[in-house]
Amino acid sequence: MYAKRFPIPEFNRDELKDLSWSEPSFLSKDEIAQLIARQKSADTNAYGGYAVSPDDALFAKLKVEGSHRHAVMCVLPDKPVSLLGRSCAWALQRAIVLDSLDPDRCQAIVDWRTPRPMNTRLGPEDGVSIAGGIIYAICGHKVGDHWVGNRTRLERTWRGLPAGEGLAVLSSYNPEINDFHDCNLYFSWAA
Repeated sequence: MYAKRFPIPEFNRDELKDLSWSEPSFLSKDEIAQLIARQKSADTNAYGGYAVSPDDALFAKLKVEGSHRHAVMCVLPDKPVSLLGRSCAWALQRAIVLDSLDPDRCQAIVDWRTPRPMNTRLGPEDGVSIAGGIIYAICGHKVGDHWVGNRTRLERTWRGLPAGEGLAVLSSYNPEINDFHDCNLYFSWAA
């Protein structure tokens, strides 16, 4: 009865276990500016995810802490993009997608939280459509009254989509286990 009232979306977490991971290299301001210019010129080779380190003021505003906190700069085409969220983790998870890293001006495009531990729902079951362009994703898990940043792994291909037509932001909240199914965002768009 409970499952019928609250269906749980399908999510194959097994394919996201024991993946390799290394500390991200954060982009410099010049590299960020170059990517923005490449996106504006519709350079499809620029599409993808890149680790960036926002100012502490942004993290303070969002109540995100921890040594792995960072944002993923998602370079997407200027057209509608499908965004799907999924999670399978013991800790409560949160995915925030922002239009800017400026703590005084940024607006949340989505701010999704898992309803309870060990639930695959993160946002609407079928996802949402968002405008493309440059956006920023932050994934984390709840500890007390704040959020702690997750480690991320970025994939330019997923679910059989060729490179340049999708991006997966996979994350893990446990720093000792390389299972990247805790708080995931999947972006896809037509070629």
